[in-house]
Amino acid sequence: MKFVEKITILQPFIAHYREDFYLYLSEKIPFDLLCVSKPKDTDSFKESSRIDVTWMKSIKLGSLSFFNPFSLLLNKNKIIVTTWDPRWIGLYLMLLFKKVTKRKIILWTHGTSVKNGFNPQKIKDKIKLFFFNLADGIYFYTNNELELLSSYLHKPKLYYLNNTINVEKITASILSLNLDKDELKIKYGISSKRIVIYCARFVKDRRPNLLIELIEKMETDDISFIIIGDGLYKPNFTEYYNVKDFGALYDSEIKAELFTLADFSFQPGWTGLSIVESFAHSVPYITLERSKDIFQCVEYSYIIHAKNGFVLKNTDDVRDKILTISESKIKDMKLFSLKYAETNLSLNRMVDNFTNGIDLINSK
Repeated sequence: MKFVEKITILQPFIAHYREDFYLYLSEKIPFDLLCVSKPKDTDSFKESSRIDVTWMKSIKLGSLSFFNPFSLLLNKNKIIVTTWDPRWIGLYLMLLFKKVTKRKIILWTHGTSVKNGFNPQKIKDKIKLFFFNLADGIYFYTNNELELLSSYLHKPKLYYLNNTINVEKITASILSLNLDKDELKIKYGISSKRIVIYCARFVKDRRPNLLIELIEKMETDDISFIIIGDGLYKPNFTEYYNVKDFGALYDSEIKAELFTLADFSFQPGWTGLSIVESFAHSVPYITLERSKDIFQCVEYSYIIHAKNGFVLKNTDDVRDKILTISESKIKDMKLFSLKYAETNLSLNRMVDNFTNGIDLINSK
């Protein structure tokens, strides 16, 4: 790491799961962290309370956000790393007038639309590619999206971060547990042969109706479900005897205990960083195939079928897999899941990828 000059980072807001990234990053480079929009209550995001940010003045008009792209607050540092949000009108002006402000801009992006994917023939993606090519660099969440778009991007330098959370902290919480799985079953009153955990916010596109469908299909099986999460679209689990609902939960020790009980994580759709959390807890992940009805986030590419999880067609296949897979296979998958997280998804690696990109952009 060579670059030590302060940079500017522009984000909508800082969610709790991103706190450690910024704390780790602050040990490598100085930065000003600017935010422009609070999360909606319906999104059920927990906003960070540990990271100091400066709020930029912005005006909301429907889904659009207007802020001053020529603000001294935004442009006081040479390099700006900003979320790519097509609803930010000021972002387009930042890119168009980049030479005027004499700033280098790195876009931080998923790269593709979770709902619509990527099609270079569509007008929205043509516009996106035009503005992407005005940037000095692009941080993709994963290598999968970098490879998908790289042939259309000729001017910016391209990097991928391997989007993640604090895997090291999770593995430490697992190692600190004093109770084994059998003792934890007694503690939480769960005696089922196999246990499935769901840990995520309940939003519509995660298809909670399919979670209920699986629970109902397995009511007569020797299976229990652990639920962690809250949100506007959360079903009522009280009528299901095979479900233990813990609501919104941020206690790392309790989470570690509940994941230790689990044989698999299951989330029907919109799978994102919950995949990383599951792998870090040494729990393989099951989800459904991406389709016109099932949307999947970019972290979906972290799942290696039959190695650290399964990507299946429907809840019948999920039920069958959970009931028929051998204990030895589950053990192998648990070991592979943890190894994958430690090797590919460490937070230190994400921070290093970020700072290496800054170094290269600064040297242009």
